[in-house]
Amino acid sequence: MWISKISSLYTYIKINHLISRFEMVPNIKNIILYFGILNPLWFFSQIGGQNSFPILNYPTSARTEGLGGYAITVRDGDATLGQENPALLNREMHGMVNLNYINYFADANFAFTSYTRHFSNIGTFNANLLYADYGKFEYADMNGVRTGGRFFANDLAISFGYARPLSEKWSVGSQVRFLGSFYESYNAFGISFDAGVNYYDTTNGLGFSFLAKNMGSQLKGFTDDIKVPLPLNLIVGVSKKLEHAPFRFSLTYDNIQRFNLIYFDDSQTSTTDPLTGEIMEIKPPSIVKKFMYHITFGTEILLSETLHIRIGYNHMQRQTLRVGAKPGMTGFSMGFGFKVKKLYLSYAFTKFHIAGTSNQITISKRFGKVPDSDVDSFYRQH
Repeated sequence: MWISKISSLYTYIKINHLISRFEMVPNIKNIILYFGILNPLWFFSQIGGQNSFPILNYPTSARTEGLGGYAITVRDGDATLGQENPALLNREMHGMVNLNYINYFADANFAFTSYTRHFSNIGTFNANLLYADYGKFEYADMNGVRTGGRFFANDLAISFGYARPLSEKWSVGSQVRFLGSFYESYNAFGISFDAGVNYYDTTNGLGFSFLAKNMGSQLKGFTDDIKVPLPLNLIVGVSKKLEHAPFRFSLTYDNIQRFNLIYFDDSQTSTTDPLTGEIMEIKPPSIVKKFMYHITFGTEILLSETLHIRIGYNHMQRQTLRVGAKPGMTGFSMGFGFKVKKLYLSYAFTKFHIAGTSNQITISKRFGKVPDSDVDSFYRQH
């Protein structure tokens, strides 16, 4: 089924020309130019209201999920991170094949696979596919009476990424995604772009990234007269590995383009306590509360080269999905990763709601050897 949908997506999206090659020079002017090329596409996207292609918001690796949903700063040999931030693609990811499975709620399942290849003195390339199956649905009339028969709902994203170094510590990368949504007899197609810049100092264990995600537009909506924007997300992140302790901490601030992410009805100034009948004043959200809605914390405990434990916390997720006075572990995620011979295994679970947990498994294996290159030697893991 999904093979025919890839064919439909490929037929719809025609590439008329290729972007000409250009050489990147390691200075800040070229970083600005790199983002400036894609800058006009930013205006096709916005946050708020309804967004198309929700598949763009799902983490595609157990490592990312275990860290709260964001892992955009650490440049190592984990090729799944190149999907989150294309600037992290590097030679240590050469030959890596990744398979990822996500078990969501109500029979929704996600599958992700990618392949990464590095070419000395050229850069690192990545191709990946993300497929979402939202399960089976039964037909019903306007009164909710089931009429028999079933239909399916699926999303598909095919991506191609590229990154290259500007210097020993700086790198840039970009990614293009071809998108398709197939809901019953309705189809929608789109294209999105990611562009990132990464600074990573292996000596001090310090990483910093800026990422522009989901720039682009619907090319065809579900109806001829309506096109829904993509979920644009401008993100900045920083991470630090402690020098004398096996901890790496990360802090991510997302949705820079809009400060207030909290819904607040200005016309509702008070409410009634359902138990006591007391009138309670409703105050608008404070600046601190608005700020915290952008924050995600992540911690990696590096017990050894073959065993890592991960813990994450997403504040907005906890505030928007918790149930009353019993939030439980909503907004928290945990996971681990370990190496068995030449196979890398990772697992993570996220508590989205008191009644629902997401499970994610990632399997990675390298085929071939990492190419030797004196020019790219700074990409070796530390």
